[in-house]
Amino acid sequence: MPADIRRETREADSPSAARFIARIEQVEYAAAAVEVARPDGTWDLVFRQTRHGLMVLQTGQTDRVVQLPGEAGDRYFNIAFRPEVYMPGRPGAAMTNLGHVHQMAGQRGCLIHGESLELPTFDNAERFVMALASRGLIEIDRLVLRAGHRGWQGVDDRSLQRHSAYVTGLSPKKMQQILRADAAAKLLQQGLRPADVAARLGYSDQAHLTNSLRRILDATPSQLKPARA
Repeated sequence: MPADIRRETREADSPSAARFIARIEQVEYAAAAVEVARPDGTWDLVFRQTRHGLMVLQTGQTDRVVQLPGEAGDRYFNIAFRPEVYMPGRPGAAMTNLGHVHQMAGQRGCLIHGESLELPTFDNAERFVMALASRGLIEIDRLVLRAGHRGWQGVDDRSLQRHSAYVTGLSPKKMQQILRADAAAKLLQQGLRPADVAARLGYSDQAHLTNSLRRILDATPSQLKPARA
């Protein structure tokens, strides 16, 4: 991450909220910079504040790297949702590699599929998520949840594949590839050797790992190593 971008990340503060939330992040641009967002199997609600005002953006699953330019003083926080969580009113199939701007409701609220909700903060995002759940605006899909527990392996039933694509916007195979690449990136950032990462995560060899990371994350193992390595 560029030095001009400051990030803080935390997990949900309760088991009930953690069923929906993968992580909560806040980012601030100290100077003009470009942040790189890589596929990781989550989709987001982003609350972005710039000199142009506040925007509430829903982003779908991505299977490609996205560049996020910002100016000095821009800031946002986002709620990253687990793959099995979806919005019935705007499922993953309608959101792959796309974004949707939700309408504001005054200065302190937004509209999500006709429901007015108070804008959250980085510190109380769980309350917002539980309000979404209580109003049926987000749900947990049990079939996708079970597929995730199996590591997205052996999901060869055609109806389940179609169902997964509807809920997440991605096929089970693509989801498995993205999640494995994300896990590999995290291990490399911890300082593990590429050969060890390939063996641990079931890549056929180091070349297979490298090709996968280039295709999905637009990065090589050496680019993902910690700076001290």
